Parts: sequence; C-alpha cells; structure tokens
Amino acid sequence: MNNTRGLWMAVIVTAGLIVAFAGGGLAWLGGTPAPLAVLAGFAGFVSLAVAVMTFLTRVQD
Repeated sequence: MNNTRGLWMAVIVTAGLIVAFAGGGLAWLGGTPAPLAVLAGFAGFVSLAVAVMTFLTRVQD
C-alpha cells in the first residue's frame, strides 16, 4: 500500500494538461495563429509527458 507511483503519475498528467491549456491559450491570446498555439500547448504537454516517463523509469520498487 506504500506505492504512490500511480498518484504521482496522475498529478503530473493533470499538471501537464493545465500547462498545455495555459500555454496554448496564452499563445493564442498573444496573437499566435491557432494552429501554432495548439502546437505550443502540445509542446508543454509533451515536456511533462517526458517527465512522467523519466519518473516511471527511475523509480524502482
């Protein structure tokens, strides 16, 4: 019951979604065309997805 890897993964994915929406929204509000704003948001999500993969590969039970 002491394994909290799933909880941390959920927290990181939730933070990734927040960063993606914030990054895309701010880029769009700043005058970036919508397709490029979507790419900016996607880049934020991917960066946190890489953090999840790194976290899951480095944590050993």
